[in-house]
Amino acid sequence: MFSSTISRWTMLHFAAATALFLVAQVAMAAGAAYPVLPLSAPATLAVVHLLTVGWITLLMLGALHQFVPVITAQTGVAGISALVSLIAILAGLAGMEAGFLSLAGQLPLSVILALPLGGTLVLAGVIAGVIPLAKMLWQTRPLPFAARFVAVGLAFLFATIAAGLVMGLAFARPDWISWPEAFSRGLQLHLMAGLLGWFMLTAMGVSYRLLTMFTLAPEERGPLGTAVLGLSAGGLAATWLLSIAAAAGAPVAPALIAATASATVLGVALYFVDMVRLYRARRRNKLELNTGMARAALVAFALGVLLAVWMLVSGNDALVGPLAYLFVFGWLSGLGLSQLYKIVPFLTWLERYGSVLGKQPVPRVQDLVDEERDEPWFILYFGGVAAGTVFGLMGWQHLWRIAIISHLVASLLIARALWIARRGTTSQARPGRPVSGTPAAPPSLLAPNLVSSE
Repeated sequence: MFSSTISRWTMLHFAAATALFLVAQVAMAAGAAYPVLPLSAPATLAVVHLLTVGWITLLMLGALHQFVPVITAQTGVAGISALVSLIAILAGLAGMEAGFLSLAGQLPLSVILALPLGGTLVLAGVIAGVIPLAKMLWQTRPLPFAARFVAVGLAFLFATIAAGLVMGLAFARPDWISWPEAFSRGLQLHLMAGLLGWFMLTAMGVSYRLLTMFTLAPEERGPLGTAVLGLSAGGLAATWLLSIAAAAGAPVAPALIAATASATVLGVALYFVDMVRLYRARRRNKLELNTGMARAALVAFALGVLLAVWMLVSGNDALVGPLAYLFVFGWLSGLGLSQLYKIVPFLTWLERYGSVLGKQPVPRVQDLVDEERDEPWFILYFGGVAAGTVFGLMGWQHLWRIAIISHLVASLLIARALWIARRGTTSQARPGRPVSGTPAAPPSLLAPNLVSSE
């Protein structure tokens, strides 16, 4: 049955993640967080965790519940554990938000204990969600290429939460954990594991799988792909472990950390080279909207890497905010929105027409969306992020908020397009239209032979 290949809770993850993404942008546009408030302000930290835990982590976990069985060629999908994971993460995130608002003075100070308690609940939710994924990965050794990025990313996810939990305890109960450098070295370790380890490496692995499939490009990446994985994942892991040792007082030569960090940058640079090679080798000449907009996300990622290198060389800490903004909204969120535009209608198509495929005429996946209608919203989104980054670099706070409002509007309209596709009420949908090249056997989600059904 087609339904046996569909993760039951993936769409719920997507819906919750998208809602929190919109809430975070509303808070930023309203001036309730950065860029109006400092990056270190508790209200800003609350919004940051709406984006990192509520939006990107839920989005990635929801996608991985559907994605990992495909890249590991296994038929099982996460069951009730995925729902338990989602509920625990949302409840834990609510506790963390309350703790941050307590630090901001908007709730009683006693509520601050909700910060580490919420972090613990998020950790429990992540464990519940990752266990079935880890089991599939373990049973599929040696791992396929894209799955190796995912495996390393999941390891960094636990490292991220662990570092955040220690920081939360240091803030809430300094009598339990006395760590004067919690907001310096601790934050550095937390961000390195989260933004680079969990988010970046997982997004790189997912992009390899999705873009090779949706563009009909060769999946085998050869020695270049191996170099990307080894340098980016290995270099980052070594940098993080050496940074932990240095934070613990071990004698670690700064030159050694610089060397491993340079290896990571080189691996990411080779990733861009491989992405260019992937697009040039594609067999699908006309790109669909999701793969076309993925290029904009890749450009944002490349510019973010250049900006990060410049920041490290110049020592200009004022670039941290615009850099994080470009990384989160341009690369991660841009890639997420563009791929949701394909995955949501695709899952909807499988659920609605999978059982009757080959028995009666069915619409194409692309009939559930209207690319001509929705392309301007993606252009507005990436244009708003680009403008916001420039305004942030120039220190033009008010113009930056206007740019945030523009990509908030675009996000709302893209979310509306996803809702329409999910309900199957788009004006382009033609349920009676027969499809040529219908697969004869039930495919797995995102398997290459599904391209023929579009």
